[in-house]
Amino acid sequence: MNIPKKYWHIARRLTSVQLQKQVDNGDIISETDLFNINIGKRGHNLFLGFYSLEGIKLAFEKYDVLKKLKEKGFTNLVYELNTSDPYVHKLIIFHRKKSSQNMLVELVLKKYNVNIDMPFDTKFNGRSYETIAIEWMCLQNPYAVFTDERPQLPGQDHPGLGVASKAVELLIIMAWRLNLCGLINTPDHYHNASLYSKIFYYLNPDYQAQLLALMRDLKKYSLDTIAWAIEWGAVVDSNSRKPVKWQVGKQIVPLHQDLKDLFNSKEYKNTVEKKMKKYKFELDVKKFEKIKERGALHEA
Repeated sequence: MNIPKKYWHIARRLTSVQLQKQVDNGDIISETDLFNINIGKRGHNLFLGFYSLEGIKLAFEKYDVLKKLKEKGFTNLVYELNTSDPYVHKLIIFHRKKSSQNMLVELVLKKYNVNIDMPFDTKFNGRSYETIAIEWMCLQNPYAVFTDERPQLPGQDHPGLGVASKAVELLIIMAWRLNLCGLINTPDHYHNASLYSKIFYYLNPDYQAQLLALMRDLKKYSLDTIAWAIEWGAVVDSNSRKPVKWQVGKQIVPLHQDLKDLFNSKEYKNTVEKKMKKYKFELDVKKFEKIKERGALHEA
């Protein structure tokens, strides 16, 4: 994922004053203070200890988020910002009024320390890096219906908004602005991990190897087919003949140079490639079709 240059230009032009405007206590955090931000001790009414609600709205305007939503018919937006938990912050966006039927966006973030513990010798083992972690992110169109072109995926109640890539771009810029070392995601389904695999790396090389092996061995099938097949136990390990169980682990977009060097290192890549050779997967077509005929997709 290459973040458009214009967004970086916007990021560098936006100031702390703009992104914290209309804060009740009038407390403005300087750029140098960002190094010492602790959302548990300061900026209790600021998202991640830095952004006011008005600042978030301004950022959405500048980065064309509001334009994208307007194109989909969402113009009357209602925001709910919850920073009552000093360590986990939540942003919800509704269309017209606050109700579950009108929810478009639900984003839950927290600061998270990544401790490096690779299964190979590296100077980075034992080091800790502060990041932003996505605890939960839901981007949905509650008024749309699933179609053959946009089929339902595991974990979805409604079709997506089509802004997932832009959301990740903005979260990366947010981590950069807060001088954090990366962005953490914990995909609970195959399709999430697969879609983000171009820029996210698993902290566990074995999980990275399994994901890449699944993508390699099942590449002739559509994303939704693979996702549901794993969900239904219809993807099997060719060696053991046992159904594949999705492994939930943390992925990272490295922003700090140390982390970039680690995930681009020969040691990490060689470990992943070596582990990939041990994996071989296949789709149990009969089982998949049988479950699909029972209507499991609509019951999930």
